[in-house]
Amino acid sequence: MENIGIRFKNVRKLLKKSQDELAMELGITKQAISNIENAKSMPGLALLSKLLIDYDVNLNYIISGIGEIFIEKEKTYKALRNSLIKEVEQLLDSRGIR
Repeated sequence: MENIGIRFKNVRKLLKKSQDELAMELGITKQAISNIENAKSMPGLALLSKLLIDYDVNLNYIISGIGEIFIEKEKTYKALRNSLIKEVEQLLDSRGIR
């Protein structure tokens, strides 16, 4: 349980969030964050899911310490977005709209 707390704290610091900030964003108390980081309690499934969805945190890293800290979802979304923007720009150019 101690290692999960250390990894949780590491993630928070990499996100450049204080305990107060992260607690507010996750909808929990600062004390709950402190308890997790100090191995007094474990993060629940809802909290872990929120870390994954909101911050792209690799839950395998939090739970087992295996793998990258963040998943590559961000890079994938940016690449897709840039590709779509290019396609729209080409379409607009081909129709003389831009």
